[in-house]
Amino acid sequence: MKKIGLADLLSPISIQEFFNSNWPVEPLFIPSQPGKLQELFYLPQLQDLEVLIAARNRKVRACLPDFDDEYSSIHLEPSDSLKAYRNNMTLVFDSMQAQDATIAASLKQIRQDLGLVTGGEENDLCKARSIAYATPAGCGTRLHFDANANFVIQIQGTKTWRLAPNESVDFPTERFTTGSLEMPAALENQCHAPLIDELPEHSMTCVMKPGCVLYVPRGYWHETTTEEDSLSLNFTFSQPTWADVFTKSLQEVLLRSPEWRELADGLEGTDQNRKEQAIERFEFLVKNLSEELPGISGKLLLAEGRLI
Repeated sequence: MKKIGLADLLSPISIQEFFNSNWPVEPLFIPSQPGKLQELFYLPQLQDLEVLIAARNRKVRACLPDFDDEYSSIHLEPSDSLKAYRNNMTLVFDSMQAQDATIAASLKQIRQDLGLVTGGEENDLCKARSIAYATPAGCGTRLHFDANANFVIQIQGTKTWRLAPNESVDFPTERFTTGSLEMPAALENQCHAPLIDELPEHSMTCVMKPGCVLYVPRGYWHETTTEEDSLSLNFTFSQPTWADVFTKSLQEVLLRSPEWRELADGLEGTDQNRKEQAIERFEFLVKNLSEELPGISGKLLLAEGRLI
């Protein structure tokens, strides 16, 4: 099976240099190198948009032009997507790993090389996925940051990226786009300063041409513009936090106990007496847990959660 790994993606930068200098918080732009990533560039569906659409067996997202954001989109049948593209709507092809075996194998290899934990397929903490973006000339994305890490490979055309560090929130667990009417409550609690409305003058600019690779860390502000039709392929990874790891591990331990598997009964409703009894029961369980936790090692929790 043909595939690429993290070393192929980063070349000529070494994996160790990337881990020491960039991962997980600093962006990295890598200019194109002759012959690099040919396993992907030779894929027929990445050589022509109509072939990409014809190979599609699930819906395509078409970004509405009113907000310049991929999450302001509609889902179209593949047969209708080319018309949307010709009307200046960016097309988003989610789950490219389900559409091509080379992309799927590469996604898995890169995740393993990064050392990102999954915790099993049922409740995957990493949610590794590959997404293709077909952007018509003159379109782009509004200033935003993501809650995941992205490795972007420019396949066709050019796209200009402008990036800046996030001085308002460290390690966000929610995405945000400027101009949004509402901020997720979790993100509001995580911010220590107001979010910006525009990029500062000292922002980083990268002109992505075919073969260029860009690593965009979680939470890093970015916006894009295109002057010609563009096709790019992303390898995207959610960022499992220590809170995720702890809660998943602890849940596995707790569910071994019949007491913790009891119905959490009475916490809502109009019966105040039942609610007070429910709170009292939970207080009892938490107190017992706090007495047991000092004897539980982190390594044991990780093993129970099938995270190591």
